[in-house]
Amino acid sequence: MTDPALPVRTLALADYIALALFFGANLGIGWWCARRRRSGGDFFLANQSVAWWAAGISFFATGASSISFMALPAKTFQTDWLVFGSGPAQSLAGLVVGLFFVGLLRRLDMVTIFDYLERRFSRPVRLLGAGLAVLMKVCGRMSVVMLLPALALSTVAGLNVYVSILLMGIVTTIYAMEGGFEAVIWTDVLQVTVTFGGVLTAIAFMANGIDGGLAGILREGDASGKFNMISWSLDASQPTVWVFIGMFLGSIFTQVADQPLMQRALATTDVRSAKRTVVLGTLIGIPSTIIFFFVGTALWVFYQANPERLSTALPNDAIFPYFIANEMPPGIVGLVIAALFAAAMGALSSALNSSAAMIATDFLETRQRPRTDAQRSRTARITTVIAGVVATAMAAFIASLNVASLWDQYLKLLALIGGGFPGVFGLGFLTRRANAPGVLTGAVASIVVTWWVQNFTTLSVFLHAFIAIVTCMVVGYIASLVLGRRPDPVSLRGLTLWDAAPRPAPAPPPLTPVA
Repeated sequence: MTDPALPVRTLALADYIALALFFGANLGIGWWCARRRRSGGDFFLANQSVAWWAAGISFFATGASSISFMALPAKTFQTDWLVFGSGPAQSLAGLVVGLFFVGLLRRLDMVTIFDYLERRFSRPVRLLGAGLAVLMKVCGRMSVVMLLPALALSTVAGLNVYVSILLMGIVTTIYAMEGGFEAVIWTDVLQVTVTFGGVLTAIAFMANGIDGGLAGILREGDASGKFNMISWSLDASQPTVWVFIGMFLGSIFTQVADQPLMQRALATTDVRSAKRTVVLGTLIGIPSTIIFFFVGTALWVFYQANPERLSTALPNDAIFPYFIANEMPPGIVGLVIAALFAAAMGALSSALNSSAAMIATDFLETRQRPRTDAQRSRTARITTVIAGVVATAMAAFIASLNVASLWDQYLKLLALIGGGFPGVFGLGFLTRRANAPGVLTGAVASIVVTWWVQNFTTLSVFLHAFIAIVTCMVVGYIASLVLGRRPDPVSLRGLTLWDAAPRPAPAPPPLTPVA
């Protein structure tokens, strides 16, 4: 995967020490949490005792990943900030989720959010939702976030990209398997700290290589139109304000239907903590988006000032690790590469644990008799390993493909395979008429419509998930009116936004005194 025209610098001893310390710390947290875990239930929800601030940091780490670390700087390096609106759109959606929807899910005391679908609709709806989610996480997101750090390591040290993928998969699977959800949470806290430390260090080196430092980056970027971020055009094929409004509406239910994100809220102590978790994780996302976009602009200004340092044979999405490899001193290179791995491992371990939770809870436990805690813990560990192995194999397959932008390909895959299914949650939360046959019809229709949009229109990729969700909700609601009967209002108590908490039992009539 490494182009022979690229200058490749072997990591120094100090870099290997920095990386070893980072990986050792993650494995150490996994070992420590494994000793604390007392039952199989703790593996997926940490006994619902996670501190809300730690869960909030983990919420951010789950949504960020190496896609933010590498693909976003690559986008702004090549173009401008027109796609910046995707960050605020998702953040505003997260606030809506935290304030209005998370409380309903947390009150139901579930392990996975797909348990809600069985209570609201039926078991087949639950199994379809969980199956699509596992497919998307294992064969989609996990594979991409492993591939991006592998490309970085290949660029920095010349290590074969497939060997890098294998190393990433093994290390992350080990600590996710050993420490369970509690290890995922606390390694996320460590990884977010390392990620921001590494990125800010890299920005400082970029500024040091430009006349005027940070002010010089801002001046040159502004003069060249690199900070252009708002378009009011009515062209739906471009990243415009109107497109991001659609993305905001779609992101509400996309986040609600995301097990790794909602698992953090389900693992907190109460409803109030669950809401705080989502709001904090969302708020962290706003400055992080600015930082990652700024990295791309700073890289562009740096290489405009130093064109002789830029190779023309860069791999896809590799401009940031290229700078790390060639412009930073030994030891610091290891620190920033550790930050890159940290960004990836936060999302990867979260997806591993949540995928194991869905396989073990939504598929296995619904078909088996009650089991002991030891049996459940063993199942959890085995499913984690299986998910890690499959995701690693898929990452190696994606590495063999020549894609123009991993970020765009990920968004298209998300919208096609499972982008419309969050509309099922929307129908469950917002309507009393939706039923199982109707929402299944809507889910199938969303896949067909999304495939057509992706292949026969030029609509912006940021709109695909919105179109998929709207299709699912509109078709699903109409089909519900035609197919099946209206759900019993009593059975919907605590399952819709209009009746989010079970109603208390009526008070008994006062006793009549006996004469």
